[in-house]
Amino acid sequence: MLLQVRDNGPGITPELVPRIFERFIRGDAARTRTEGSTGLGLSIVSAVVAAHHGKVDVTSRPGETVFSIWLPRRQSAPGPSAPAAPYDPRVPV
Repeated sequence: MLLQVRDNGPGITPELVPRIFERFIRGDAARTRTEGSTGLGLSIVSAVVAAHHGKVDVTSRPGETVFSIWLPRRQSAPGPSAPAAPYDPRVPV
């Protein structure tokens, strides 16, 4: 499965692109930790995607930045699955 997020802003500087998924990397020098930016957002995205055996990438140029996330399709469990037990709200006494 492929998920893409596109932005039409100023783009990411070429020097920053290879490091954009590292912790504490911030692209906008005007934003500081006191204003709420820690530089952790994209590193968290990268970690979550990796935990699901996926891949995340970015391409950027002025006027267009594209974040692409590839996730593998979910594999079904081998063998037949047991039917779910019906819900019974009664408590045996």
